[in-house]
Amino acid sequence: MSNMLVLLEPLLKDEVLLALHFYEQEARVNLLLAPRLADVTLRPGENAAAVYLLPKILACDSFFSRRAAAGLLTEPLLQAMAAEIQLLQDWVSAYQTPEWMYSPVGSGLAGQAPELAEFADWLHRPAAELAAALAEFHRQNGFGSLALHRVWRWEGRLLPVAQYDNICLDDLVGYQSQKDEVLANLRLFAQEGRGNNMLLYGARGTGKSSLVKAAANALAAEGLCLVELPLEQMTSLPQLLALLQPQPRRYLLFIDDLSFERADQSYKITKAVLEGSVTTLGQNVLICATSNRRHLIVENWQDREGVEHLGGEVRASDSMSEKLSLADRFGLTVLFSVPRQEEYLQIVQALAAADGIELPEAELRRRALQWAMWQKHNGHSGRTARQFVNSLSAALKEVNDEL
Repeated sequence: MSNMLVLLEPLLKDEVLLALHFYEQEARVNLLLAPRLADVTLRPGENAAAVYLLPKILACDSFFSRRAAAGLLTEPLLQAMAAEIQLLQDWVSAYQTPEWMYSPVGSGLAGQAPELAEFADWLHRPAAELAAALAEFHRQNGFGSLALHRVWRWEGRLLPVAQYDNICLDDLVGYQSQKDEVLANLRLFAQEGRGNNMLLYGARGTGKSSLVKAAANALAAEGLCLVELPLEQMTSLPQLLALLQPQPRRYLLFIDDLSFERADQSYKITKAVLEGSVTTLGQNVLICATSNRRHLIVENWQDREGVEHLGGEVRASDSMSEKLSLADRFGLTVLFSVPRQEEYLQIVQALAAADGIELPEAELRRRALQWAMWQKHNGHSGRTARQFVNSLSAALKEVNDEL
C-alpha cells in the first residue's frame, strides 16, 4: 500500500497533517494543534489530531467527494478511499495527546454538529466501513466546505453562519395563509427540485423575513439550505450559482428588502437569471426575495419621459414596462398587509403568553395600543407587537427585582 494520499491529496496542504505524516516531534504537532483547538472541548482520552482533522476530511473537495455527491462511485474507488483512510488512521493513532489539552468539562466530538458527531469514532472504525459512510455523507451533503453547514452568507465568497436565527413557524402569529403558501412551495422545492421563485411584499414589520427563515428551518431535515444574498452582491450572482449548482443539496437564496434605485447592472442580472439566461438557476437553487415595493424599482415622475397623458390616463412607454417587469419574473408573489387592530392585539396576546407575562387582558390591550401609538412608524405590525412585549417583559422584570 502506498504511503501517500491521492484521493485525499488536498489534505496534504494542512501543516498539521504533514507534521503527523513525517513523524515530527510531538512538541511540533502540539504547537500546531493548540491554537487550532483553543475553542474545542476535548474529553480525556480523545485524540486531538483526530478531532482537528475530522472537519477537514468531511469538507475535502476531491475526486472521491465529487463522484460520491454525483452518485457515481465504483467499488474500486471505495477500496482506494478505504486504503487512504487506513493511512490517515495510522498517522493519527501514532500521536499522543498531552493531558494539558483536555478540558474539565465538555462532550468533545460527540457534542458537535450532527455531521461531526456521526463520525466521532472515525479513528477506530474499520476503514472500509468508514469509506462507505463517507460516500453516503457526500451523497447527501455535497463536497467541499458546503457539506458542513446549512446556512451561509454570500460576500463574494461563501461564509458559513454558525449562529443563525432558529426561529420556528410556531413563533409566528397570524398570516396563516401566507405561511401555508410559502411552506408548500418550499417543500415542493426541497423534496422534488420544483417550485416557484418567491416575492414576499408588503408593509414593513409584518414578518416577511421571519417567515422565510422559519420555513427554511422547518425544512432543514429535508436538506434545504439557506444562503443570504445581500443586495450589494447581486452582480456576483452568476459566480454564486456556479458554486451551488454541482452540489446535491437544495439552496434557497434569500434576498431581504429587495429594491432598485434604477435599472442598473444588478437589476439586469437579477432579471436575466429569473427569466432564464445562459446562467440559469437549475433544479437545486430557488430565489426568495422580500420587499416593501410590489414593483421592486423606485419610480420617479421624471422617469416617465415620453409618456403621454390622454384623458387623465397614463400610458407607459416600453421603458416603463421594462422597469416594472422584474416582479413578474417571480412565479409566486405573497402579500403581507398591515394587521388590523384586533389582529395586532391577538399577536400581542400570543407573544405575551409565550413570554410568561401575566397581566389582565384589558391592561395588556391598553398598554399594547398605547405602545403602537408611540411607534407610529411601524403601526399595528408584528414587529411592533414583538417590541412591545420585549419592553413589557423588561419592565415587569425590573419591578419584580425591586420587590
